[in-house]
Amino acid sequence: MTIAGIERAAERLGEAPERTIGAEAGSGLGLGKQLVYGAGEIPNAVKTVAFGLFTLYFYTTVVGLSGTLVGIAAAVGLFWDAAIDPYIGYLSDRARSRFGRRHGFMLAGALTMGASFWAFFDPPAGLSTSGLFAWLLVTSLLVRTATSVYGIPYFALGAELSSDYQERTAITAVRGALGLIGTLGAASLSFVLFFPNTTPGVDPKLDAGGYGEMGLVLGGVMTLIGLAVTLFTRPWPTAAAAVSSIGRRQAPPGGFFASFVQSFANRSFRLLFASYSLFFLAMVTNAALSIHYATYYVRITESTALGTFQFVFYLGALAGVGVWLRASRWIEKQQLYLLALAGITFVLLAAVFLLGEGRPLGVGSVRALLVGHALGGFFGSVLWFVPGSMIADVVDEDALVTGQRREGAFFGLFYFGQQIAAGVSLLATGTLVEWFAGLRPGMTDPSPLVVHRIGLLFGALPAVLVLLAAGLILGYSLTRSRVRAIQAELASHGSSDAAVREGGAP
Repeated sequence: MTIAGIERAAERLGEAPERTIGAEAGSGLGLGKQLVYGAGEIPNAVKTVAFGLFTLYFYTTVVGLSGTLVGIAAAVGLFWDAAIDPYIGYLSDRARSRFGRRHGFMLAGALTMGASFWAFFDPPAGLSTSGLFAWLLVTSLLVRTATSVYGIPYFALGAELSSDYQERTAITAVRGALGLIGTLGAASLSFVLFFPNTTPGVDPKLDAGGYGEMGLVLGGVMTLIGLAVTLFTRPWPTAAAAVSSIGRRQAPPGGFFASFVQSFANRSFRLLFASYSLFFLAMVTNAALSIHYATYYVRITESTALGTFQFVFYLGALAGVGVWLRASRWIEKQQLYLLALAGITFVLLAAVFLLGEGRPLGVGSVRALLVGHALGGFFGSVLWFVPGSMIADVVDEDALVTGQRREGAFFGLFYFGQQIAAGVSLLATGTLVEWFAGLRPGMTDPSPLVVHRIGLLFGALPAVLVLLAAGLILGYSLTRSRVRAIQAELASHGSSDAAVREGGAP
């Protein structure tokens, strides 16, 4: 079918009662199964928050490794992630085993991520500096490899569970909500359970034994949940694959790089990939400067306040998932995406032009920052679940053109973009803070000009990047009616293939 033909079919389907190909195929999962699948995001959330909160402090302050060596290990790990994610997705698309395309990888990742996570936070005592660096580097690569082997096929599986336009969004929304709950749990309970204040005047976070206990318990939780999700989802039919027999009986032709190029030939994916990578670049830049902003720009240094900001952000995100999921029944995914970017842009600019010395809300306004973080989480939650649903639609469009279903390749490349964006952001932010803002090492009382420029890097620069991301996504054209037309054509291809195999007319 030509593009014009698909558009004409989309127009006809848009006049029909609301019913999708996926619904006709009986692809409804129900909330129970959506929760079971969505729980698989918890291991990813636990790993992400624990790495972010504790890695630098543990390896520098507690066990005595230099910050430079920890930074080198982090950079190597980040680019390792970027290298392996697309390849794991490519391999899972080609896998043909009794476990299916995804579950064999998920099983291997679930079995190994808990043990490697424990090892990461429990290095042997008495290691030399070189030995400790080697332990950090090797175990971090093991954790990243295991979570990618589990995570990329897991995300691809979510795109295969339904061919219903709306249900795909529900699946990713439930997954995002459970990931947020896992993030909140790991961030808050870790301090209470493993670093309790038992001796007045003694910082419990200096006890290396607490990190080993944390690694064991959280690693065990990651593995148990990963295994449970792998085993319980394995018998489920993949409704998206049922729409068409295309690509289900033969491995995609060509090698990894051919698949890489072929994926970027899809215009819808190129736009989503570039837009979300820019958005992610903006958010990493913003997060990297959050302590600088709070300390110098709005002059808030209390740990309780800083912790409360994060808590309110995630509460706002949880509330947002419910609101935006309901709104997605009537609003196109691209429009939701744009609305979220507009809200985030407003929050970022308000942080610079409403707060700060000489601004309308001044400095030290905890209440204003609480509102800002809640709004940031509320709008940001859209970007945690809608893109995954959009990629599932991209896979249908790609299948019609290429004759292959390549969920793994698309999700692998999507997360490749995030890893590259994170690496570029951390490199650029460090350079800009020193050479643009003028904040020199050891400077504790920066000038007003330095403070002003820190604010621009924290809010204005990310806002510009977010606006560029919005401009790119304007060209994304996979609407509800268009996806239904593509799926109708895929279904007709599947019927023709079946007729040929039975000796009938094509």
